[in-house]
Amino acid sequence: STVTKKNLGQADAQQREMGYLMGALGLGFLLVYMLLASLFDNLLYPLIIQLAQPQALVGALLALVLTDKALNIVSFIGVITLVGLVGKNAILLVDYTNTLRSRGRTREEALTEAGPIRLRPILMTSIAVVLGMLPVALAIGRGSEFRETLGITIIGGILLSTFLTLLVIPCSYTILDDASNGLGRLIRSIRVAILLPQCRV
Repeated sequence: STVTKKNLGQADAQQREMGYLMGALGLGFLLVYMLLASLFDNLLYPLIIQLAQPQALVGALLALVLTDKALNIVSFIGVITLVGLVGKNAILLVDYTNTLRSRGRTREEALTEAGPIRLRPILMTSIAVVLGMLPVALAIGRGSEFRETLGITIIGGILLSTFLTLLVIPCSYTILDDASNGLGRLIRSIRVAILLPQCRV
């Protein structure tokens, strides 16, 4: 039938385009990391910030499941969009934590103080994105059913990422900061072990 041929055509097009979309998703992760690394002049903090992106992907897929929508090309474009959107909350939190530490606060004090202070701008920006995508998710307007899944994935990813950012990011910041300090001590001890015999000679 005509409907069956149309569905098969859409499935074939989605299968052909999925490789390009996965490549675009991977390139998005890489470009965001490079941009954050140059912004913070550090290789560690971008990893902490990008931990918000898997949370957003889970939220997007969960939103599709709850609304009984399929993961198609349009919704995958929403997933790619989330790679750039969800980092804003973690950037606000990590940047202010670093600012407080530069002012003499301990790591735990900085994380405890940064969360409540940055909660308001995090909520404001997230609510603005959700409200902006709400007409798209509700399929308001002519031909909007085609873009419906785009709004659903973005809203789901933003909501879950916002709720988890204040929990996951401080924990990951602590763990990776300890790992960075331990790696730094190991590198310094190796350097001392290499240079000490040379100094004796």
